[in-house]
Amino acid sequence: MSIAILALIGWFVLIVFAIVPKGVTLIDMVFLYFLIEIVTITIFTILDVNLQWVPLTRSVEGSFAMYICRMIVIPFQILLSVCVLHSGLRAKWRWIVTLAIVLFLCMADRVYLWAGLITYRRWNEIYSALMYMVFIVLIWWIARWFRGLDKES
Repeated sequence: MSIAILALIGWFVLIVFAIVPKGVTLIDMVFLYFLIEIVTITIFTILDVNLQWVPLTRSVEGSFAMYICRMIVIPFQILLSVCVLHSGLRAKWRWIVTLAIVLFLCMADRVYLWAGLITYRRWNEIYSALMYMVFIVLIWWIARWFRGLDKES
């Protein structure tokens, strides 16, 4: 059941990502997606295996469901927020949309908790929201740097 729920959330995220106008080029998005993927896998592996603050379920279905989460849901939402931050919207609206994306990421964490895919040990929603915001700002800065490389040449 959990894999079906996360697949539905993944499709919803991909549809929203396809509809929303992007403020970055395709090359920037591919670079950022793989960067986000590397950092996401690293951070969540450290939180699960090394620190055991957010341990995953050890069931096969739950593991596949979390792969959907870590490969589609979280990276595309973070990429969407970076695209919004680089869009032509006013600064206030860019940050409001980014905060809405962080809220959606935190609600998705609640779904993972509800489905029994993760458990919080020495972790909570505030840490999670803070981690997502820091992650978005870090990727946004890297995207600005990467886009600046193209302008220098």
